[in-house]
Amino acid sequence: MGLWDRISRRIGALPARRVTWGLVLVFSLWVLLDVLVLQVTGGLTQSTYDAMVRARVLAPAPDPRLVVVDIDEASLARMGAEFGRWPWPRDTLATVLAHIEQQQPAAVVWDVLFSDADRLSPGGDAAFDQAAARSTHSHYSVVRLPQVNDAHSELGQAALPGLWLPQPLNALRNVPADAGPAATVALIPPALPAIANGRLGYNNGYVDADGVLRRYRYIEPLRDGSALQSLPMSVLSAINKEAAGAYVTEASAVNNAKGELIVWPRRADAYPHVAFADVFAIADGGKPLAPVPSFAGKVVIIGSTAPSLHDIHPTPLSNMQAGVDSLAAVLDNALNQRHLRELPRSLQACLAIALCIALALWVQFKSVASLAPALLVLPVSLLGLSYLSLNGGPVFVDLHLSAALALVFLAVLRFWSTLRRVHWCTPPAQGPLLLWPLQRDSAWLEGELDRLIDAVERHAPACRVLVCDAHIAWPATLRWPELARNAALVGPPDALRSALPQLTPALRRLVQRSGEPVEVSAPNGAALFFATAAGRLHLAQCAYRAWAQWDAAGDTISITYNVPGRTP
Repeated sequence: MGLWDRISRRIGALPARRVTWGLVLVFSLWVLLDVLVLQVTGGLTQSTYDAMVRARVLAPAPDPRLVVVDIDEASLARMGAEFGRWPWPRDTLATVLAHIEQQQPAAVVWDVLFSDADRLSPGGDAAFDQAAARSTHSHYSVVRLPQVNDAHSELGQAALPGLWLPQPLNALRNVPADAGPAATVALIPPALPAIANGRLGYNNGYVDADGVLRRYRYIEPLRDGSALQSLPMSVLSAINKEAAGAYVTEASAVNNAKGELIVWPRRADAYPHVAFADVFAIADGGKPLAPVPSFAGKVVIIGSTAPSLHDIHPTPLSNMQAGVDSLAAVLDNALNQRHLRELPRSLQACLAIALCIALALWVQFKSVASLAPALLVLPVSLLGLSYLSLNGGPVFVDLHLSAALALVFLAVLRFWSTLRRVHWCTPPAQGPLLLWPLQRDSAWLEGELDRLIDAVERHAPACRVLVCDAHIAWPATLRWPELARNAALVGPPDALRSALPQLTPALRRLVQRSGEPVEVSAPNGAALFFATAAGRLHLAQCAYRAWAQWDAAGDTISITYNVPGRTP
């Protein structure tokens, strides 16, 4: 017997209860370690989440107020002939801003940074600074640097008042303000005075470990109790102060450092785009190549989809989504108060562990074989529930961890069950043996065989099971159900006789007919005879003779254990 055979026999001989609850313990420890420390299931969760987002049946319709003025590749090419490469002189942006402001938009959102002065065209800077000072609807982006650099910064609320939330978070939480110094923040500030004193918001997209943008952080608390606002929060505060206040109150209570899941539209390009060159042409008194809609009452986002400007990142909708389209989706969520909350990782772990315990209890009172359909159905059902929660639900019920754990748990149990049957269905090598024939009205399939092994393991551990292998794989059926109805217990005569009083009631629901136990001896008392092929064949022939001698009493239940003391 090889090493693997010895190991597999040893594993298969382990008691069912010990194996089942041992697996529960191992898997529970793994879940806790993964959730609290390793988080290695994140890759599977993220990829399946992205696929679910793309496959949604119900997705929110884009807000008709949102429109993107797009600095696309065509605009770069058309305007490059006169103004050169990007960045263009800022008086071009001032011309577009004045044109949009005349139409009274709801907001003008700049997904463009103004962090450096234009040394080549100071007149353009002056023109845009004046346009920004006159604008009553503009909101400007700043780039937030890593928080670890805050202590080395000298930028505070006095320098950029429009970046801070009007009300400190401490006031919302009814917590006394910190007596320490006011917080400073590390960021790239705007270079123009009118923008620095205007409405500001950070527009950082904090991606997950795999580089995909799935969440957005609307506010960022600081150490002194104050908080920075994102660009969408700045827009929401200007359009709907009551909704912004309610959101800030909720966000301050939850304090989710990772941000909130973005409720994506159906497509990456769901929001209408107008070429910047067309808007500039009509603002400058020229003729656009395509119709330019009215911007009255609109939330106008000015940004770029041109790949050459590098504002591109992966999202669940696309591997190459423009940042301005992601910003439009986040603005849509803020304006319409769309929230998609997540189950805490601790709750996900509890659900996964509870599922393992439920499966163990099922196996204890039923059998491993009864869970065979669940090997596929259970993980698919759990993923189906997660998918349904993405279709308009307020909470994403993330059951990826439970589904993966259930699949692996069931697969390990099924593998162990196979090793167990090999162990308990291998006859003892040493004779003589006592053979007790059994019969059912239906075949000894995997579930019934597991229960028979349970009874033998509990009451006659020195004995083994002899059964005609019967397995049904849909849509096939058993070829010889008459043979599959037969089974037998074999073991040392003394051990089987002493176990018969306990086995009889234990098998009453499984066995409809039993024969008289008979002794089977090895020819000439050969040692380890039943471990050989000839010995196994001899034992099988004896079993067939015993099965052929059933009383004609039909389906009456008559389990006996009288030993006639004869050899067939």
